[in-house]
Order: sequence, then C-alpha cells, then structure tokens
Amino acid sequence: MNQSLSRPTRISYCLIILLLLATPALLVWQHYGMVRTIEISPGQPHGARVADDRPELGGNSVGILERTPDAIVMRCALGTVATYGFCKLQFLLGRPGKGIDLSGFDSIDFDLRYTGRPPRIIKLHLMNFEPEFSTLGDWNSQRFNEAEIDLSRQATPFTIPMNVLRTADWWRSTHKIPLSKSYPRLDRVTAVELSTGAVPQGQTITLEVRSIRFHGKWISKTALLMGLVFAWIACGILGLTLGLLHFRDSLSATKSRLEHLAAVDRERKAAEAAREAALAEAVGLARQRSNFLAQMSHELRTPLNAIIGYAQLLKRDRHLLNDRQAAGLATIHESGQHLLTLINDILDLARVEAGKMVLYPAAVHLGTFLQVVVDIMRVKAEEKGLAFEYALAPDVPAAVTIDETRLRQVLLNLLGNAVKFTDRGTVSLRVARVPAASGDDACVRLRFEVADTGIGMSAHQLGRLFRPFEQVADVPRRAGGTGLGLAISQQLVRLMGGTIGVASEPDEGSTFWFEFAAPVATGSPASAPSQRTIVGYEGERKRLLIVDDVPQNRAMLVDLLQAVGFVVAAAENGLECLALLDSFKPDLIVMDVMMPVIDGNETTRRIRQMPAWRRVPVIAVTAGASPEDEARCREAGADAFVPKPVEHDVLLRAIGTQLGLAWITGPAAPDAPPEEEEAALVVPPTEEIEVLWQLVRIGNMRKIREQAGYLRTLDPSYAPFADHLDALARGYHSKDLAAFVARYRTEDVVRPAV
Repeated sequence: MNQSLSRPTRISYCLIILLLLATPALLVWQHYGMVRTIEISPGQPHGARVADDRPELGGNSVGILERTPDAIVMRCALGTVATYGFCKLQFLLGRPGKGIDLSGFDSIDFDLRYTGRPPRIIKLHLMNFEPEFSTLGDWNSQRFNEAEIDLSRQATPFTIPMNVLRTADWWRSTHKIPLSKSYPRLDRVTAVELSTGAVPQGQTITLEVRSIRFHGKWISKTALLMGLVFAWIACGILGLTLGLLHFRDSLSATKSRLEHLAAVDRERKAAEAAREAALAEAVGLARQRSNFLAQMSHELRTPLNAIIGYAQLLKRDRHLLNDRQAAGLATIHESGQHLLTLINDILDLARVEAGKMVLYPAAVHLGTFLQVVVDIMRVKAEEKGLAFEYALAPDVPAAVTIDETRLRQVLLNLLGNAVKFTDRGTVSLRVARVPAASGDDACVRLRFEVADTGIGMSAHQLGRLFRPFEQVADVPRRAGGTGLGLAISQQLVRLMGGTIGVASEPDEGSTFWFEFAAPVATGSPASAPSQRTIVGYEGERKRLLIVDDVPQNRAMLVDLLQAVGFVVAAAENGLECLALLDSFKPDLIVMDVMMPVIDGNETTRRIRQMPAWRRVPVIAVTAGASPEDEARCREAGADAFVPKPVEHDVLLRAIGTQLGLAWITGPAAPDAPPEEEEAALVVPPTEEIEVLWQLVRIGNMRKIREQAGYLRTLDPSYAPFADHLDALARGYHSKDLAAFVARYRTEDVVRPAV
C-alpha cells in the first residue's frame, strides 16, 4: 500500500534537498569567493609618510621616506637622546575619523626587506578611531592594535593572522580602559603603522615595503553558518537532524579535498619558487664572473702597460746598460710577457665557456706562418739540447683562410708542452693533408701532429688532461703554467670545427694531433711587416697629444714618442684633452678609454662634434682587448685601436698609418749566415764552444764579445765565426745567440780541418 507524503513533508524534503545542495555551494563560494583585499604598495601608497621621535619626545632620530618603482623605503638613523627612540612608516586609510572596517579580515601578507643589526624587530600598529576615546588630530588617542614581528625569524614574504593583534598595554593604561573593552577593535582603522621595535640606539635601519595585503571575506564563515543553521531550524527538527548529518559528512570530505588541493598547490609553488631562485642565482653568478674577469683584465693590464712599455723603451738604449742591467731588463720584459700570457689564457677560457670567442679568419701563407712558429720553438728546443724536426707535406696548399692568431696559440701550446716535458731526444711538428669528408675542392682538411720523446702519460693522466687548471705532471715540471693551455687549445680547435686527440705511453713520449677544414685562399696573403727598429721619421715634426689617467703610462708614452722625434703633450682625462685642443693643436691624439671625469669614448664623440677637430686622427688605447671593446671605440669615432700593454712598434706603425709617415729604421738582429757560408765557418774547439755556451746561458754579452776577440787572436780562421758572434752579442740578441752556439755543441758535428 502506497502512502503519499504530506505536503509539509514534501516541502520539508524539498527544502532539505535545496539546503543540501546550497550548503556546500555557499561554503565553497565563501572559501574561494567573497574575497576582498586591501593592498598597500608603491602603486597604492595610501598616503605614506614617515614620523620620528623629534617632535614627540624631543629626540634626535631621523626618518626619511624614499619611493622607488618597486618599494616604499623608510631610512631611520636612530638617535640616542630619547629614552625610547623610534621612526614610524605610516599609511593612511579612509577618511579622518572614519577609516576602513577591517574587522572581517583574516590575515595580512607582508613583503618587507629590513636592513640593520639584530634584533630585527618591528611593531605593527592598526590605529582605530573610537569616538568615545579618540580625538581628531591626536594620533595617540586612537586605539593602538599592536603586534610585534621579529623579521630575523621570518622569511620574506610572510603572513600573519589578524587575531595576533592586541590592544597596546600603554594605550589601555593611559586611557584607563576597562578590561571588558580591552579587546582589539578594527571597525574604523585610519592608519597602518610600521614602527621600529626594541632595537639598540645609534644604528641606521632601512625598512623597504614592497607590499602589505589585508585578506578578508565579505561574509564571514561564522555568519554564513549561522544563516544556514537558522534555515535548518525553520525546516524542522527532522530536516535539521538529517541536514546536519549530511552536512557533517560533506563538510569533512570537502575539507579533506581542500587540504589536499592546498598541499598540492603549496608544493607546486615551492618548486616553482626554488627553480626561479636557482635560475636567478645562476644568472647572477655568471654576470658577476663576467664583470669580475672584465674588471680584472683592465686592472692587471694597466700596470703591465707601464712595465712592459718601459722595458721595451729601455731596450732601445741597451747599449748604455752594463751586462747585469741588460740581463735584469730582459728578465723584467720576459716576466711581464709571461704574466700577460697567463691573463690572456684565463680570459680566453672565460670567453670560450661563455660562447663569446669569435674567430677572425684571413688569408695566410701557410709555409711562412709555420716557419715562424718553428723558428720560435727550435730555439727553445736547442736551448735544452733537443733535436727539432719539421715536415710540411708537399700537397698542402700554399695559402689557406684561417685565424692565424688562434692557430699559432694552439701550436705554441702543444709545442711548448712537448719541449717542457722532454729532457732528451726529439720534438717534431708534421703538417699533412687528409681526405675531406665532403670532397669539396674549395676546402682542405689539415692534420697537425706534435710528437716528442718525453716522459709520456698514463691512462689516468690522459683522462684529466684537457680539464681547466689541471696539471698532470709531477710538481717540479708544473712551474710556469696554469693548466689552461690544453683546455683552451681543445676549445679553440672545436671552434675551428675540428677535433683534437692524444696518444701517449709512460716514458715513451706523446703525440698530439688535431684536424680541421680550412678554405683554400685565392688571393695573395699579406707579407709580414719588417722587424727593423723605428728610430725616427722624415718630414716636419708632428704634434701628438697623450690622454691617460695613469701617470706611469703617460710618462712611458711621452718618452717613447719624444725619442722618435714627436712633439708631445699629455692630459690626464678627457676634460683636459678638450681644453688643450685649441692651444696645443695636435696632429694626432692617443686616447685611453677608461678614465675619470670624461672617459675616452665620450671624449672622442665630443671631438667628432667639433668642426675644427672632427678629422683629427684618434688612436684608442685600452686595457680591454676584446673585439667588443674595439667595436665600441670605433663606434665612438676612433680611427685605430691598440690594446694594452702597448707594443711600441704596433703603436708607432698605427701612428705612421694615420699620419702617412715615412719611418727611419735602425738595423734589426743580424741575419744568420747562409747555409753555404755557415758550412764553411771554421768552428773553434769543443772546449771553447762550451765556454761560449756557459756565457750565453748567463747572458753575459760583454764576456761573449771578449771571447769573440780572443778567438780572433787564437786563430785568424775563426774570424768569420767570431764576427757573427760579436754582432749578435752587440745587439743583445740572446735567443739568436743561443741557437747559433747550440748548433755546434753536439759531439757529432763534423768540424772542418784547421
């Protein structure tokens, strides 16, 4: 028998079903929606202002307000006069006496930065206007709802609940507030105040406010639940009972889901924040390293410019020096060049790792280029008593398009290591042509092999060989290196599009090889410039203006240029340069780039804007030696670019090019005798050669010349040998001397009969 439900029951069930559907919807809406936010930030400053203890307590604390696009900043110098010194950063809310109702807000988000000595404590005040206690214009009459925040224990940004606020004890006692009315009130908040807390006096504090956000609901959860409860009561005891049971179950499930979603969201945000922080840190470290290397390059090259420059300058007058002074000068120059090489190696490695290394290929006569490298290394090998072999395959093209500087750097690194780690035997360089994979006739694939009979390497050492700053040899052989040569060579060969490898066994020597493809050059490569020393120039005297902020560099360049006949003036910055133009009337300006007051590039731009001087040649000189530095100088208007440390011949030839000078040159090192003449030389006995060798090793040129004179008196047939020996010693050509004498030290030399 079916029994129909009564109308009140049906209505009751309908209301229950409606409430069952509406309750979770209202709760979710209340949880996720109904949100209202009040924000204080640089975009919404809410009448930001700063107060301190000077007007109120007669103190001497000084608070200063600064605004940036990202933050509102209070800088506070806490004084020592007031008993409780303070500075306050205030933000005004609403109209005076009315304020804003914050009683329905739940939490406050802070994004603050605090700078100062511990303890890092600030006090948050929400000042509430209450007519029964407060008076307009009297801030201390308003209720101080206070919370103390220890920023040393908070990670920015952070959140605090509104229920941590308490009525300040001093305000309650001052206004004699009964205990029943001492609870916090936030219905008329007229100001938000951040005040310095109990921190030591006499320090400077910076408080940077990026944002403060108050979060609340238009309808509190309590009010919503009360409304639902009254609805359930209206529907009846039965409906209320059934509804509460269902509500309890649904609320528990909803809460679990929300907690799960909140946990997942927190994990996602934490992972994103960690990833962004790691990325920002990596970018910052890379930028710091680049800036550090660039700064160190400039700072190290600047004193080296004076050291190497004066060494070159003094070598021009070496005939005025005694043997000990000449040897010391050679040591200074070689040590400066060695230090410059180390600096360049470190900068090259940084450029390669940063992907900023750029090759500048040009047509090069390969045989001539390799002969220069071989001549350099043959002298070093013969100084150690090693044989040096060189073989260039006949099918290698005469000229190819390569970056001559970088290829020379790789070859000198490999050959230098071969000589360094070989005590006896042979060092060799072989260059051959290998079949190209593409079969392109316009390119040739070259293979370079550097072999030695030195100490060799184990498999473990080979595994660490190309790592930066690694030196796999024993400690006595590590002197004079940084462990960067092979790492840079590997990167340079890769940049050329090639590969590098090594085969080695302990005590059986090593063979390094690398291959790369190079276009065959169609034009005639430029010939190497003459190495004769410049001693003057033809024509009327030219006026040069030197601009450099370092006194030693100015003095060195003035000495150099005056010595070859120029009229020279000097300025220590760009402003002095501009002031001297009309009075000195220079024919050319040598301009340093990094200077105080006005730097070199800006000075050059201003000169180019002056009609009377826009065409005067400007040679930029700077310790920044990268292609980017040169591009910036030329963009500013420089006609030529010379990196520091300044090579004298490079600078002089740049000046000559700009002014169209005809140089007067002095003799260079005496050429070695032709092979047929050398074969005809009558060589002194072995014991005399050994005496000469010991004198060459200590660099005693005076004794060498005396020994040459002795050989002439010993036997007239030794005269050609002695004449060449005397010419080399007179010109202080130590490397040529070492190579010349070393050729006759081997015991198997067949000496002509005397």
